[in-house]
Amino acid sequence: MILDIMSRATREPPFVPDELDLMILEYMANDASVQFKQLAESLKVDQRTIAKRVGKMKESGVVQNKIQINWSRIGLGIAAYVGAETGLGEKDLGKLHEFIRKEPRVVEAYSTIGSQEYFIKIVESDLQSLREEVLMPLEPITSKLTSSIISSQVKQEDDVSLLRFLRQRWFTHKKSKNRT
Repeated sequence: MILDIMSRATREPPFVPDELDLMILEYMANDASVQFKQLAESLKVDQRTIAKRVGKMKESGVVQNKIQINWSRIGLGIAAYVGAETGLGEKDLGKLHEFIRKEPRVVEAYSTIGSQEYFIKIVESDLQSLREEVLMPLEPITSKLTSSIISSQVKQEDDVSLLRFLRQRWFTHKKSKNRT
């Protein structure tokens, strides 16, 4: 299984961004509706350069056009992370995969290497429905099921800060080396 994951990770050559790519991503992560013209003016490059760079990032899968939904704002205020172990055989593993694929309240699911074989994020409107309609049907097709209900968010996804960090790490160091 580990070899399969590693081989999938190495099949496609990674997109190697330069500093301009990271700056474009930073602007777009901060405001997804930013226009190429505005980006070009801010970054002092030609608008066609921006369009070409964004096109390449879309082709390589770095940039994806997708909205982010705040499920709690539309009534799905309960979010749970569920850890699952299988250990019951291939038949139950197939049932688990089918359940994950077909259950619409499962918004994310990952096969992992570590103490839990699977991590599943589930959203629901109330604890009773989460327990009765999602967790109880999961129990018989797993050998161990643990769940944690999210009570508050400590940090929100922050692509802009990570992109700035990467740009500083990758390019500030190179610039200071080139000056010496």
